Amino acid sequence: MLLLTVFATIVSFYEFGLSSMLPLWMPSLHFSINEFSWFLTGAVFLSGFSAMAGGPLADRHGRVVVIDLCLGIMILLTFANLLMTGFWSFVAVRGSMNLIAGLMWGALGGLTRDMSPRVSRAAAFGLLTVGAVGCQWLWVFVPGLTLRSFPTWQAQMVIMGILAVVLYIPVLLWLKDLAPKLRLMVVESESTGEAFESGDLPQEAPGTAMAAFGQLLGRWEVWLMVVGVVAFITVAITIQTFGPIMFEQAFGYDHAMADRLASYFWLLNGIMLVPAGMFSDWLGVRKPISIALAFVTLAILLWWTRHFYPPLPANALTWVTIVLGGIAASAFIPWTALYSEYVEDISPALQATGWSFFQLIYRTWVAFSAPVLTVVTAHYALSEAAARHLARPDLRAWSIGWATWMDVIIAGTILFVFSLFALRGFWKPVTSSQPTTHGAPAHAAAGR
Repeated sequence: MLLLTVFATIVSFYEFGLSSMLPLWMPSLHFSINEFSWFLTGAVFLSGFSAMAGGPLADRHGRVVVIDLCLGIMILLTFANLLMTGFWSFVAVRGSMNLIAGLMWGALGGLTRDMSPRVSRAAAFGLLTVGAVGCQWLWVFVPGLTLRSFPTWQAQMVIMGILAVVLYIPVLLWLKDLAPKLRLMVVESESTGEAFESGDLPQEAPGTAMAAFGQLLGRWEVWLMVVGVVAFITVAITIQTFGPIMFEQAFGYDHAMADRLASYFWLLNGIMLVPAGMFSDWLGVRKPISIALAFVTLAILLWWTRHFYPPLPANALTWVTIVLGGIAASAFIPWTALYSEYVEDISPALQATGWSFFQLIYRTWVAFSAPVLTVVTAHYALSEAAARHLARPDLRAWSIGWATWMDVIIAGTILFVFSLFALRGFWKPVTSSQPTTHGAPAHAAAGR
């Protein structure tokens, strides 16, 4: 079942299949990078609100019905990309993909929790995230491999659309929900569950989306955890959408090579997701692992930022992106288990709602950061070019612009570390279990 959830996640993230196509779309559909940034801001921001609706819907009526319907629409919209003829048709099609993806993602997170007891929770979310990362990797690897033979973006859309259909068929046929009562149980392992031990099932899901979010967001720890981790994954957000452009502008590589360099970030990132989760499950802790690996990520970012110019050779840059992707993934996955277990302690009925809130903050930051990124990098690149009396920014000027944005990524990593230190407890492995009652956290269940 978890493997089918991975397939569903790959297709759900087709909305973010942008970076490799962007240099082809802009001249063909006649829009600029600034116009694209403002589109991304609006579309992703609105999709955050669709996530707010989708999560409570999945908590009330089941995960799979939401997933199956949204995936089918996503595939139709992927082929509808072939109908794009200008900027506004691009806005309509790609914006619709963002809205549908936002509606679905809370259901995917909730289903992953449903299928995984706490003893293997981090590994399960690692497997789920393999789908998201695998999608990003496919969208840069496949064009990097096939662009020379199929050089148009329309051909690439057909290739990726066919791949989506292949992944969707087994999901439609075999992905099933748990029974509603089973979803309301906090399960420590395959053989035990808190609800069975206590004879007390948690309360049903709140009747409205606002009631669900009210129950969740009244806790400051939820805000702290989500804002901190979204700041941390700014590096992944940047590579996801602007990676190839950064490697072209700041390092001078051609489009195919820039695509390959961006794909290397996702290579070890995807490989490390499940092992990192298994390691966290084996130790029984989440927070200390995320903190330690966040510090390693910070060290890599600081070194790389100081070596933007002269540009690193391709071999060195390959190793930087590979290692950075792997370490960042290994820091992120224990956090996903920590967050899932914390929301579960509030109420198992709020799991999809909790992941919808994560998507809201994540998508809001994606929306806000896109125009900020383009303004920051262009401003510093143009300022450097003007200081050297150049008509347009050269490689050195662009490297300064992008290095400035790297400082923002570094600040996000520091914020993540601070948020984890500010979160009380969660340093020790789980030692015992207590039932969840009336929405109060089960303290021992999260290893406080």
